[in-house]
Amino acid sequence: MSAGEANFGLEISRGVLAKFVMAAIGFAGTIVFARVLGPTGYGAFYVVLTLVNVLDNPVTGWGVACKKRISETEFSTSEALGSGLLGAIVLPLLMLPAVYLFHRQTDFYDLTGLFEPFSVLFVTICFFAVTNRILSARANFSASQWSDTLRSIFTTPLQLVFVLLGFGAAGMVYGLAIATLLTIPYVLYRIGVRPVRPSRSSLASIASYAKYSVPNGFIGTAQSRADILLLGALLTAAAVGEYQVGMQLTMAGTFIGGVTSEGLMARVSEHWSRNDVSATVTDVTNSLSYASILAIPLFFGAAAMPNDLLVTVFGQQYSGVGMVLVGLAFFRALNMQTGQLGSTIAGLDRPDINTRIGVVVLALNVGLGYLFLLKYGIVGVVAATIVSELVKYIGFAYVVKQYLPEIQLLPRPVRHQLLSGAFMFLTVDGVHALTGVSWWGELLFLVSLGGAVYASVLIVISEPFRITVRGIISDALDR
Repeated sequence: MSAGEANFGLEISRGVLAKFVMAAIGFAGTIVFARVLGPTGYGAFYVVLTLVNVLDNPVTGWGVACKKRISETEFSTSEALGSGLLGAIVLPLLMLPAVYLFHRQTDFYDLTGLFEPFSVLFVTICFFAVTNRILSARANFSASQWSDTLRSIFTTPLQLVFVLLGFGAAGMVYGLAIATLLTIPYVLYRIGVRPVRPSRSSLASIASYAKYSVPNGFIGTAQSRADILLLGALLTAAAVGEYQVGMQLTMAGTFIGGVTSEGLMARVSEHWSRNDVSATVTDVTNSLSYASILAIPLFFGAAAMPNDLLVTVFGQQYSGVGMVLVGLAFFRALNMQTGQLGSTIAGLDRPDINTRIGVVVLALNVGLGYLFLLKYGIVGVVAATIVSELVKYIGFAYVVKQYLPEIQLLPRPVRHQLLSGAFMFLTVDGVHALTGVSWWGELLFLVSLGGAVYASVLIVISEPFRITVRGIISDALDR
């Protein structure tokens, strides 16, 4: 079964469930590691992870090209898998020596004692990234989210063991590398086909898309991680740690939008290849309608009590960066909308447009980030990222409207979510002003109150939301 034939809503709900399970497992570990290692050690791990995520983009982009070709009719999944594995073997062999020389000749990032674990993680991530992207092109694309969940089940206890044994940030890297290695067999099993040696024509077809997906991956990852790259290069690992706890607290906002965008590209590609414009518009509109449904309340909740959230969860050593949390929460909500538009453009077989817009946005992000960092510190970096994301959204929105003029960029469900979030903010802010937060119990009460208000208002005012929920539940029960 192809991605276009899958039950999109049901697969999204399965993927979101996987994200919640993964978050529940990982968040407890995050609290422990952030407290035990402090901002410096915790930040050092994320400097390594960010470098891996940026440098693995030739392999990841190759995997995206394999995914794109699978979504098209009459392309062999076995050959696509064989091509992906070939890229995961060859490209790290070419890249790691260059990274080693860069590490020895420069001092942008202090990887003292971390290059060996970096190399191990890099190789395992390359194999996982390419195979998991191929899995996300299948009808059961939510399985790619469950593979990440399985990896989290392995990661947190392994990292905890290494940290308790005194390995520090290197222990977190090794824990993630081993967990990734243990997960790859599951991904191959869920893909469900044996890899075969790809033909020259298949490699040429994949390469024709990879010439855009690889730079797009570099641009997208560099932009999304530009903050950490700048903070790690120009400030300290401690600044990275302070920034990253804000990212962790807002991670739940990406659950639905992240799952949706992964399946959307393949569905748009298949519908578009069949000239089915109506189905394309329907899928894109539905994705835009609910991509930010979790990110919006997280933004309003963070705005109501930013410092108390950070201090209560991660400790006093992370106080004073509440505005970073608010800015990142806003970025998450906007980024979930941008992600749907970017996936739509990729599915329309115009990755070149993504590349051109991405280059402009990356240059803007780095330039503004550098200037704002020097003047305003971490908050300036976040502000630069928000401005860059707004420019990216406007560019993507313009392109999508040219191809699909029927698309509503701000569908009615999104307006309902914003109104519900505003009600939630007023309620939580008022109660927080009366009670404050001095321990976990009060924080959990305010978070629960905010969630209840948001959900209740949304159910009352939004008929599309009620219909969508009933449809997903009905589909799940029928299965």
